Amino acid sequence: MDIFTQKKLLVRFVIVLALLNTISIGLFMVKVVVPPLRPAEGAPAKIRDVSDILEKELTLSREQVDLIRNLRAEFAEKEKNLVEAIKSERDSMNQEMFNQSTREEVVRSLAQRIADNEYKMEMLRFYQASKLKSICSPEQVEKFEQLVREMRDFFKPDNIRPARQPRKGPPRKQDNKSGF
Repeated sequence: MDIFTQKKLLVRFVIVLALLNTISIGLFMVKVVVPPLRPAEGAPAKIRDVSDILEKELTLSREQVDLIRNLRAEFAEKEKNLVEAIKSERDSMNQEMFNQSTREEVVRSLAQRIADNEYKMEMLRFYQASKLKSICSPEQVEKFEQLVREMRDFFKPDNIRPARQPRKGPPRKQDNKSGF
């Protein structure tokens, strides 16, 4: 093997090793920077199935739990269809808005259909809540309302991170030389 062939081979080998190194560092950084999603401690394995939580908190009967599971499954299917329709219409609207010859009447029509589907989504939520109330006893409805308030308060943006407390003590002296 002559020297030029050896150099070509070594350069290619170094390039391959550099690429592999870059890829492995990138994968490592992704795993370090983006932590894996884990359910909160003590959370049930089925995070989307709240019927177990409701059964425990509201002391539901087995029949009530089955009715709630069926109601949530029915709602989830309808919600999925509406979400897909809204997403599809938004995509179409974006394409229409940013193409060469935007037709305002088409954009208005798509916007109205999106609004109509979002209205249907909210009404679907209302119907689900009313059916849920009809399944529960008045005492369970009262407990459920309290549980919903607690969950709403827990997920408020100001509960995610504690508010920054003002600094206590005397004010800091400013250094005129640094401009701060």
